[in-house]
Amino acid sequence: MCRRRSGASSARYGPRGSRRKNWALANRGKPASRLEDEAARWAARIDASPETSPAGLDRWLRADPVHPGALLRAQATLAMLGGTAPEALALEEKAPARRRWLLGGAAAALAASIATAALLLPARGEQIRTGIGEVRSVALHDGSSLAVDARSALVTRIGPGARTVALTDGKALFRVRHNAAAPFRVTVGDVTITDIGTVFQVDADRAAGTVEVLVSEGLVQVQSAGRTLRLAAGQRARFAIDGTASPTVERIDAPGIERALGWTSGRLDLDGETLAEAVAELNRHNPLQITLASPALGREKLYGAFRIDDPAGFAQSAAIGLGTRARIGQDAILIGAPEKISPSLRKSRRPPSSL
Repeated sequence: MCRRRSGASSARYGPRGSRRKNWALANRGKPASRLEDEAARWAARIDASPETSPAGLDRWLRADPVHPGALLRAQATLAMLGGTAPEALALEEKAPARRRWLLGGAAAALAASIATAALLLPARGEQIRTGIGEVRSVALHDGSSLAVDARSALVTRIGPGARTVALTDGKALFRVRHNAAAPFRVTVGDVTITDIGTVFQVDADRAAGTVEVLVSEGLVQVQSAGRTLRLAAGQRARFAIDGTASPTVERIDAPGIERALGWTSGRLDLDGETLAEAVAELNRHNPLQITLASPALGREKLYGAFRIDDPAGFAQSAAIGLGTRARIGQDAILIGAPEKISPSLRKSRRPPSSL
């Protein structure tokens, strides 16, 4: 546990986890169950009425430095439960134990799967840069929150008249508290995404020169090269960062959205993505890097669910499914054997899921 001079709280969990120690330190002021209950109630109130700040919220946040982090965890849990938490919380008097299990179980699954850090950012500009395997959950003072993927970089500026996030590289999921008087905008190069009360993901790929916007709830407005495009829930669009090419838009169903957001819960869900794409995502999250013996192997399509923090397990499963071998060393992993792989063997097998 480290404390920011600005008064914000920060809880960091290492890749192999020191969660028990950090949790005890973070909750030394009151029992964990009571803290979780209070945070869960506030998260439900915020979700039920996102246009207004619940009475007493600011006072509760200032009362204890661990409160902002607890609220952030509760909001993340609420998002993962797909909005079912408010109903569970309504049954507080009838089934408090079950409610705590729902909230605690989801939060534990999130914490156990990936290395995370929880932050409450001040209103001034703040830079966030994540390294390999580092995923951060961030609570903003305006009630919005975001999850920042590994190997990402952004700068937030949250003020009374405008709220902006400049994403320079990587990926982030935004859960925005709508405020028409202070629009929430995300910029990537010449592309600007404006929130219209929503949850959306932005993926900036500097190497490819593209930015991808996925909307899971509500609406966003995207401006690029003088053109304006509205995207609704269930739509994904890809833009050129420099605005030189026309965007491509596609529909994406609920399972597809869940797969795209799998990184927020430590999962890599594949449904026909190529081995090369899967390896790129795993290498973003792990210091133990995977390489492929040949480009042709990288074009093979995979299906299954895997832990995003287990490159060795993924490599072994993928190698079995593709009829080849995985060589796992202390510093690197190589998928693919020198000998030619039989096409019939490749197509007849799928890699077993590691989850």
